[in-house]
Amino acid sequence: MGNVTLLPGPAPQKEVSMAGPEGCNLFIYHLPQEFGDLELAQMFVPFGNVISAKVYVDRATNQSKCFGFVSFDNPASAQAAIQAMNGFQIGMKRLKVQLKRPKDGNKPY
Repeated sequence: MGNVTLLPGPAPQKEVSMAGPEGCNLFIYHLPQEFGDLELAQMFVPFGNVISAKVYVDRATNQSKCFGFVSFDNPASAQAAIQAMNGFQIGMKRLKVQLKRPKDGNKPY
């Protein structure tokens, strides 16, 4: 069982708050509307040490955008989570779990 550390208070100003090493950061689509950061972290903690879990919320409506990111401290945990959770059904939705693509520094646009 991995550990979940969620810091209280507002998130840091940087876009990527606590990303893990390359190959450890997952993008999760089709999250249930009611899922928050804690529920997202709890869903992925069986696969390893979750260092960050963030559900994106529309600032105008304060409603979930139904996608988020989970970062592990090692690539093996991330791969195990993809294998187990990609296509996992929650209610009427099936999760889509994939590695977050790195921003390509070679592309100016």
